[in-house]
Amino acid sequence: MDSRTVATGRQPTSARPVRAVARLCLLPTACCLLLLTGCASQSARPGEAGVAAFFHGDYRGAQQRLAPAAAQTDENFVLNNVRLGSAALADYDLDAAEGAFLRAYEVINSVGVNDGGRSLGAVLVSENLKVWKGEPYERAMANFYLGLVYYMRHDYANARAAFENSLFKLRDYGESPNAANSADQYRQVESDFALGYLMLARSWQRLGEDDKALKYFNRVPELRNYLMPLGDPEVNRKSNLLLVVDFGFAPRKVTNYDGAIVGFSPTPQQAGPVPPPAVIVDGRPVDLKGRGRPPVDLVAVAQERRWQDIDTIRTIKTTVGTGLIAGGAYGLTRHSHNDQAVGLGLIAAGLLLKAGSTADVRQWEMLPRTTFVLPLDLDPGRHDVTVEFPAVPGLRQTWRGLVVPDQGEATYYIRMERFGHAHTWPPPAVAGEDPGLPPLPR
Repeated sequence: MDSRTVATGRQPTSARPVRAVARLCLLPTACCLLLLTGCASQSARPGEAGVAAFFHGDYRGAQQRLAPAAAQTDENFVLNNVRLGSAALADYDLDAAEGAFLRAYEVINSVGVNDGGRSLGAVLVSENLKVWKGEPYERAMANFYLGLVYYMRHDYANARAAFENSLFKLRDYGESPNAANSADQYRQVESDFALGYLMLARSWQRLGEDDKALKYFNRVPELRNYLMPLGDPEVNRKSNLLLVVDFGFAPRKVTNYDGAIVGFSPTPQQAGPVPPPAVIVDGRPVDLKGRGRPPVDLVAVAQERRWQDIDTIRTIKTTVGTGLIAGGAYGLTRHSHNDQAVGLGLIAAGLLLKAGSTADVRQWEMLPRTTFVLPLDLDPGRHDVTVEFPAVPGLRQTWRGLVVPDQGEATYYIRMERFGHAHTWPPPAVAGEDPGLPPLPR
């Protein structure tokens, strides 16, 4: 220790500027980081009212609340557009649903949207500053719903393209416990998204390409052997009424001890098996003949690493933050005031960095747990159709006057609601649709 410190009890004058500079340098950095973190945490709120309206069954109100948020070209542009698409689809506003899912699709598939300053902000502060593109299973469902909109309109060529896009190759990261290196240790694997394969097969079949359709119909039971009845080409060919039924809710993202790692809850063990649906037509139950099995279970899919993004930036941030805190703690044990000042600075920087490593828990809340595809062969005309889940009391939905065409197939989308009221076909969005759009059956 310097002799002047012993004599006067004060740090030498040369040390005081160092300590002052350290404090002055850390102060604006800390303020900026805290301000940016606060901004990031507020960023997703404009869409929350629309999400709440959706879960209350007010799909038109959800659209009205989500539309302004979906128009904002910010980090939640994709998220708010897929939210808007969900609400519009449930309301049968297919024009709005198509536009919303298309806008989301364009950004999801663009390159460089998270480059530059936005990516730097995500590194330094919070992943919420990045443009949300969703987990891989969320991106697959965005493509699926876009394809469904086209399929409902009998635009099978565009439906085929969208369903094909839902089958993008996945990154299989394996089960290496070394999270820091696993991002570089992956191999590309074919998608096991059976729901996408099924609807792709149906699209090729409606386009008259039976050989291509058969290839994908065969793929469905290869992925899930219990889907063999649903993947039967003749069953799908004879179908003149297709019910696409969303059931339950996808898992929610959660964080662990320090907010640095994302998990998904519930697990399949916690959620239990997906209950089967029952269909009643004109008061009589329909034998689904084994076709009422779920083509996908997003609760299970979310647990698979190949359906997750590897968040190496978050891991690096929390690791570096821990290292800075440890280094700062060591500095505090030193007798030098200079070392102690630097130690305090390292601890402050480490705490800020770890605070900024909070995981991005933004998610597409409207996603179901599963989507049933129920092909039926009924007499042409109008029918009252009820879908219910006997294992879930009160979970049923009735549509009066659904139209089954003389030729071709009519497709209807149903978002299951507990204790929901009966609906009459056509809904307002269809009754007042633009005459220039491809007509839906009435």
